[in-house]
Amino acid sequence: MNVENLYTYCGVSCSTCARYYENMLLVKLAKALAELVDAHGFQEWMPAEVGEFDYKEFRKGLAFLADKKSWLVCRKTCKEGAGRPDCEIRRCCEARGLSLCFECEDFPCEKVVGNEELMKRAKSFMELGKKAWLNLLSRKIERNYEHHTGKSYEIKITKSREQNKFK
Repeated sequence: MNVENLYTYCGVSCSTCARYYENMLLVKLAKALAELVDAHGFQEWMPAEVGEFDYKEFRKGLAFLADKKSWLVCRKTCKEGAGRPDCEIRRCCEARGLSLCFECEDFPCEKVVGNEELMKRAKSFMELGKKAWLNLLSRKIERNYEHHTGKSYEIKITKSREQNKFK
């Protein structure tokens, strides 16, 4: 996919979202957590230790988060029609033929003033220029950066040598 289609009109990279189908960090983490809590027998002792803890509901939540076919997983980018259908920034950019709102001659306008995160992205874009800004986004993607939390995550699940011997 063209890297320019991976960022939204407001400058967020879909690939830095834990819900994006090519990233699926949230799905991987939920699956790993479910496997770990089950293997440790939390279903037996957690309700007794915590009291009002409903383990079945907890596992139902993890199963939902781990389901890569659920509505939670974005299969399209903003520019392919995902995201909020009522987004003013998207409508404006589409009407003006822009790939980013910060490329607009009227930027900043009333649609974006007050959106601190967007203004930070715009400042970075203006300082770096488009090519360097896209390179920065690519590096964030490589580092498993998640834009909602502002952190990079690494999850690596491998089979033990013993498991590999018997396969």
